Amino acid sequence: MRDPHPLLQLSEQYAELLVALDRGEALRRALTLLTDDAQVAWAARPGAGEELSIEQVVGQRTGILRALRVPPGTGLTGKVHRSGRAEWVDDYFGSARITHTFDQHMATEGVLRLLAVPLVRDGESLGVLAVGPRHDGAFGDREVERASHVATQAALALSIAERARLTREIAVHEERQRLAAELHDSVGALLFAIGSGMANLAESASTDPELRARLDRLQRQAADATSALRESLRMLHSSPAALALGVALRTDCAAFSDRSGVPAELVVLDEVPAELPPSRSQALLAAVREALLNVEKHARASAVTVSVGRSGRLLTVAVHDDGVGLGPDHEPGLGLTKSAEALGRLGGVVRVVSDPDGGTIWRARLPC
Repeated sequence: MRDPHPLLQLSEQYAELLVALDRGEALRRALTLLTDDAQVAWAARPGAGEELSIEQVVGQRTGILRALRVPPGTGLTGKVHRSGRAEWVDDYFGSARITHTFDQHMATEGVLRLLAVPLVRDGESLGVLAVGPRHDGAFGDREVERASHVATQAALALSIAERARLTREIAVHEERQRLAAELHDSVGALLFAIGSGMANLAESASTDPELRARLDRLQRQAADATSALRESLRMLHSSPAALALGVALRTDCAAFSDRSGVPAELVVLDEVPAELPPSRSQALLAAVREALLNVEKHARASAVTVSVGRSGRLLTVAVHDDGVGLGPDHEPGLGLTKSAEALGRLGGVVRVVSDPDGGTIWRARLPC
């Protein structure tokens, strides 16, 4: 049998990469690993508070589980989300360890026992995977270990997919801003020139009522077009705080590289909370800019990485360079001190440490 053509192999690898970057497909694949013809499995995603909603189901017969809401702590799924550890019941309807909120749903699907495992990545709960066999039996250590392993891999895939989604959204937002700038400079300027020209013509045509009326009408239409353009530009510029912060950090990295000739890369490890208040975003951006300026002045670095991550309610931004590191008598400058104080007033903390492998790490943590 001949080996597949290299281009065919590349196409297959590309398809696998696209799957890995899609949250829904990553969950479907994980659930498929846990099920057979006699089982149903689902993935539940956290929503407001501790409430969960089932976002993916594999092996269902009735559709009763689709988009089901799971109140905090209810059923085995809600219990596992709250406890953060794998749990199971070998007799679903006879167990005294669960709330039995969903007995009707389980009965409709024919589920007799249930195993649920948490989806956790870097200490953050991403949801729950659950598998419900439709036959009697007892869960063994091997089944629990396998489900936990699948959940670990699924959590990693979800984290990667989320980063890819945020990167795509940032790229789209940047393109929207570019389009807005082009429209403002071209169409906006043209409409202004048309309006000014018609105003001048209207003054010259004061003795011709009919011509004056037509020019007035054209002026109103030009004004309406200008208002419509202004609203379109506002919509193009608008974005969630998460995107605005990501775009601003990427712009700061590009500006740093342009000034210093040192490559600077932005790495988004986790989604920035969309509800981050503007005052916190501005203070964080000002602190990062000061840290980059400090690298530019003192570090003699050949590369810089700016990373953004989140752990629970803490947002972390780090500026990592591969330069000379901190001297034995290092004292932070006025700029770094002032930016640290500004974050401190918001409950944040700033640390500057030497990297054992070389360079310096500036890290800010801010409640979000």
